[in-house]
Amino acid sequence: MLTTALIVLAIAAILFWYTNTRVPAPTNVRGFINIVLALVVVGAILWIINTYVPMANSIKAILNIVVVIAVCVWVLQAVGLWSGLVALWHDVTRRRHINP
Repeated sequence: MLTTALIVLAIAAILFWYTNTRVPAPTNVRGFINIVLALVVVGAILWIINTYVPMANSIKAILNIVVVIAVCVWVLQAVGLWSGLVALWHDVTRRRHINP
């Protein structure tokens, strides 16, 4: 199982390199491919940690939550939606304090 995860990581690294140096693709397609490959790498690393690193289940749960939130924020930033969500949040919280 560990060898399978390491093979997945190696293939992902090769695909990262090949996509960014050899494939003549538009920037948005290349960015999408990089996002998908990064999600595969993060998932494989998280699986390796959850499977082979001995730690308490509560710490594993906290680690998983932190990694998922960080990856969600990163993906939103990568596709350009994060600044819109932050602006929307500021608008909602500011309007709540204004009396009509």
